[in-house]
Order: sequence, then structure tokens, then C-alpha cells
Amino acid sequence: MTRVARFAVLVPLVLLAGCGSRVDLATTPSYPVPPHVSAAPTLLPDGTVPWVEEPGGNNEFSTPATPRLADPNAGPCRADQLRGELPSWSAPKGVVESGARPQREPAKLIGFVKVTNTGKVACRLRGEVDTRMRDQGGELRIGYSHGVNDESRTRVTVVPPGGDAVLRLDWTGPFCLHPNGSVELDIRLPEEGGSLRAPVRSADRPPCSQDENHPEYSSYLSASAFDEPPTDAATDSPLAALSATQEPVVSARSGELETCYVRLENKTDKAVSLDPCPGYLQQLASEGGNGVRPVNDSGVFRMNCRPIKEIPAHGSVRFALGLRVPQGLAAGRPLLVNWRLLAPGLSLGSPLAGFFTVTVAA
Repeated sequence: MTRVARFAVLVPLVLLAGCGSRVDLATTPSYPVPPHVSAAPTLLPDGTVPWVEEPGGNNEFSTPATPRLADPNAGPCRADQLRGELPSWSAPKGVVESGARPQREPAKLIGFVKVTNTGKVACRLRGEVDTRMRDQGGELRIGYSHGVNDESRTRVTVVPPGGDAVLRLDWTGPFCLHPNGSVELDIRLPEEGGSLRAPVRSADRPPCSQDENHPEYSSYLSASAFDEPPTDAATDSPLAALSATQEPVVSARSGELETCYVRLENKTDKAVSLDPCPGYLQQLASEGGNGVRPVNDSGVFRMNCRPIKEIPAHGSVRFALGLRVPQGLAAGRPLLVNWRLLAPGLSLGSPLAGFFTVTVAA
């Protein structure tokens, strides 16, 4: 695997699959777009587009949505003025791999809790959200985490009467418990808003896939911060005509920066423009438990469109993408890597996404 220049560890972002505008009570933008970096518009000798470390803005590739009107008088939301539920779980999607067998579905589920304001006044949701899972016998004995970055911690989501907010949850395996009856979430609202109980409507569970080399791994439920509901409008991005194959990293040492590759192919009779240049989301996840901290990080990056402006008709372009294995992971530990192409008008369900597992080498 070809190495590329080192870069700082990925910056965690929250609402990893979100789309749509956010509104802050402040009048200035709460998510400034990072500046573009300088890089030569050249290809690698084999024609691959080189990777350039260039973080993107949190909403830079979203489909613009009609923003909510900010309400400076909105106080913290209280549990007695909200109703919540988690309708379903979903698993990360994969794409065809180049020169390798498709991997099994990852031991991870993603869900979005829908919270509705049933009161008569607007309220705000701001801060970390400690979220637990319960059955009829009490709190399930799994791991829990709710740490987010400063950007997400200070985000203000105003929920008007009858309006909604969403909370992303990531649930990793192995889950080997047998819940007693129905399962619900205990959402401890920020700013001392109280405890909101939200039923889980789906019976899906992460698999009980124990690792013989790491019996200490256990299930983890990780909560993000509240945000406005995503808007997944009808796909009108020209990138929807493309297909993707991936060349993943198979193994890497802790702390190493590696290179994986994604090839975008255009099977149509018309070139697909890369102006504006798309971005991509990269998510890293690894199970934890018994003193081993889980990994649940992500970053949004711009693609490098300097040397290439389109995907030609009946042609393809191979892009290099940097991947740093987090520092401190023990040898043999699996790291799940998810990625998804981002562009305005590109559906959240686009097949231009994938996942692979990297095994940490000694």
C-alpha cells in the first residue's frame, strides 16, 4: 500500500449522515468553511489523482434547505414537552471492491432518534446527550459514550412547536445480551432538561460476533448531538450517474497513514462534470469494552479536483484517499472504515459509498 504524507488526526464531526442547513441563535455562521489549500494540479505517474489533505465544511456539500427562523427567546427543551422514538436501525452500505471479495456486513447499526416538540413554545437543544438503553429490567449493561467536538457541543437546534430534531446513535457489536421485553432509550437532555424515554421500534440488533483474540470487546452505544432533520431531496446531482469500486487497506499499524483508492466510473455517453468538486465523508469505528476505549470518529474532506475536471464518457478516474489508523490500537484489533461521496443533490442512499475493515498490524 502506497504511503502518503502524514497529516493531523481526523477531526470528529457529528451528524455524520446529515443533510440540510443548521440554524444557530447567533447571526454569524456557526460553521465557517475551511480555506482551500495549495496543491499542484498533477496526476501520479499511473494516472491516479493524488490525495490532498483538505477538510471540508460541515454543510459544504449539503442540499440547501429552507432554514428555520432563529428564536433568541427559546429556552432549553424539557422532557415533558417532547416525544421521541427510534423508528429503525440501518447498517453501512458497501460497494464492489477491486480485486477482492466483498466483506461481510459490519457489526454496527446506525439509527436516528426523532424528537418532536409537543408543547406550545419553541425550545432549544444544545450540548452533549448522554443516552442509555433500557429493557424492563433496567439499563442494559453495555458501553456508552456521548463525547462530541466543540462545534457540535455548541450547536443550537431550535425546535418549534410541532417541529422535530434528530439524534444520531451508533450501536456496535458484539451484542450478546437478551433484552427482557421491549427496549427503550433513556435520553438525558442537555441543559438539565430531564430524562426523555423514547421507544425503539425496531428489533434489529448488532450480531453476537465474539473475537477469539479479543474477548474483552463489548457492545457500545454512542450518541451524537441533536440537529435538524436531514433533507434528502430527489437526487439531481450529475454524480448519481457514476458507479464506484474501492481498493481498501487490508492491514496497517497503529498511527500509520495509509492510502486507499476509489475509482469512479462513468458508463454513460456524456461526461460528468466535477465542478463543483464533491467531497467525501470518512468514518472510523472500532469496538471497545473492559478498559478498551471505542473509536467513533469521522471527518469531511474535499476531493482533489485540481488535475481532473470531469469523469469522461465511458471512462473512469482513480482517486487516492488518505487514511490514518488511530494511535494506540492494539495489534489484531479491527477498524471499520466507512466512506460516502458528498455533493449537493446527491441522495443519502447513493451507492457511491462503501466500507472495509482494516486489521491493526503488530
